[in-house]
Amino acid sequence: MQRPERLEDQIHFLLSNLIQRELRDPELGFLTLTAVRLSPDRSVAKVYFTVLPANGGDQEAQDALTRKALGRAAGFLRSQLASRLKMRRVPELRFFPDGTLEEGNHMETLLAEIEKERAARPVDPEAEDA
Repeated sequence: MQRPERLEDQIHFLLSNLIQRELRDPELGFLTLTAVRLSPDRSVAKVYFTVLPANGGDQEAQDALTRKALGRAAGFLRSQLASRLKMRRVPELRFFPDGTLEEGNHMETLLAEIEKERAARPVDPEAEDA
């Protein structure tokens, strides 16, 4: 039995290749799998993805379309995983949009604003003496 982290990496690699090479769904768009997390009993694999919105469209709408398209392909992907992995039971695939990129960009924007405010603030001569 493989360690969970190694199995997650293997599933991530196989799913990425399968989606890139085997799936032909126009709703998938430019898709990147960011992580795979297995439940403790290895019966469920949570697959996290990011997708670029088409023509600068709405990110949430694109995430919903992509999630629906991946849900339709879950059975095919699971059967392909079964043929490539040496496991008795292949985990059920559940797909979730990964919001960490947006959160990171938001944090970076907030930090830049703080730095801009700090630079615009007048220097207090008494504080420098302390």
